[in-house]
Amino acid sequence: MWKDLLKQALTTKLNCRVLAGFNANVDVVIKLNAEMIESVIEREPQVLDNPPAEPTEIYPVATNVEFMALLKECIRVGKSHYGVMDSKLGDWFSEVFLEREEAMGGQAGIIANQMAALGATSCVYCPVLSPKQAAIFDENVLYPKVNDGITWIPIRDAVNDQWTKLNYIFEYPKGMKFKFGDEEIVSPRANRVILGTRNPKAAMGFDPEIAPHLAEMGQNIDVAFMAGYHHGRIEGRAETLEEYIKLSTDDLKRLKSANPDLKLHLEYVPMPDGEKEVILLKNLAPLFTSFGINENEIRRLLEGLGYSELAEEITENERAYSLYQGGLAAARELKVPRIQLHNLGYYVVVLMKPYDVDPALVRQACLFASAVNGVKAKQGGAVPLEDVAQMADYPLSDIGMEQLKAFVSEAKSLGLPVTDEMLDTGIMEMDDHWLLIVPAHVIPNPVSTVGMGDTVSSSAYAAEVSLAAVNSSSR
Repeated sequence: MWKDLLKQALTTKLNCRVLAGFNANVDVVIKLNAEMIESVIEREPQVLDNPPAEPTEIYPVATNVEFMALLKECIRVGKSHYGVMDSKLGDWFSEVFLEREEAMGGQAGIIANQMAALGATSCVYCPVLSPKQAAIFDENVLYPKVNDGITWIPIRDAVNDQWTKLNYIFEYPKGMKFKFGDEEIVSPRANRVILGTRNPKAAMGFDPEIAPHLAEMGQNIDVAFMAGYHHGRIEGRAETLEEYIKLSTDDLKRLKSANPDLKLHLEYVPMPDGEKEVILLKNLAPLFTSFGINENEIRRLLEGLGYSELAEEITENERAYSLYQGGLAAARELKVPRIQLHNLGYYVVVLMKPYDVDPALVRQACLFASAVNGVKAKQGGAVPLEDVAQMADYPLSDIGMEQLKAFVSEAKSLGLPVTDEMLDTGIMEMDDHWLLIVPAHVIPNPVSTVGMGDTVSSSAYAAEVSLAAVNSSSR
């Protein structure tokens, strides 16, 4: 049954017009090993001098000494880190870390390239676009230019600045021994340290020049994937959270004003300040039609929304049922009609009634997204549509199948309206919502995990919008 559903899903075509905003950058990926760190320390032993205090999530990194202290601490405890760095530190990175790869980074950049590769009409908006950034976009991506109104031009012709936002990603594997001077540490798990450059011009919002034309822009697209709101402010224009919320909500309403059917997807990215995050999401999320999040992020979100028991249940016994309860609570609290929770081996999707797309089409879209993500895990980069068919005979994961089976058993024991039919459909109907549990592919030893959540969310929702349009026109 599921193999047939997968094969049907692989016939999906993206016929929609997509906009991605706002965060696009160049990822500089540096895969660390013991020899690399040893070489840096031999060359410049002073980098181990006078380490500063233990790093935090908003730790500012300005010198190579601070960087090495941060890196050492993160490797020691196996934690990830995302922070800001002084751009001058990039010069030092270029001198000592010669083995590197550059790739598209940021939700908007990754999604725009993936949508173009899958054949959608793909547009992107990022306020600052350098030649270096433009060069790693798919050449078919379009960019909005303001004349009397909006003109969509090829991304390579849209360069408007020389500055490029760089994210340095230092990846390290599990179980590797690193020597920092006389101290030897072993990484307890694979993880990464990400340090990004900042510039006030790279705002997470629409430029004042383009804002008056957002209604026209919205008329030219079917679905917009928005990310970057976690920055919470725009320097010089919206310094406080309240000002940023007003600016963002005004722009989103303007974007939808001439196209009330426009679909908007918000991909969750945590804010450093959890209290501000709740304020931001409660104001912005109701303007969106879809919300994407993963199994770890939902726990943090639920804690912030006041559902600590649900968050604890996921921590203690993560399973399809606990993720369903968490996703449903978040959907109700944030007043968003669709939440897709992506997890290893399966997706949990909550659709609040009345939902305007047949849940069977939503399931088909999720299976299509699983295939896209499977190819990405196998070969990296943006996945061309013609490559997706290779997943037809690649089985959906045992993890997903077992989770679906366990959910049906638990739901029955709790008296929910579910039968064994759900094992074949993955769909459960409740009074005010639909639930989908969709088994997904798992690829052992993926080439890269960067951007997988963005790929799943965008491929699934763009496919859903496309399938719904075809289904509607064929009636």
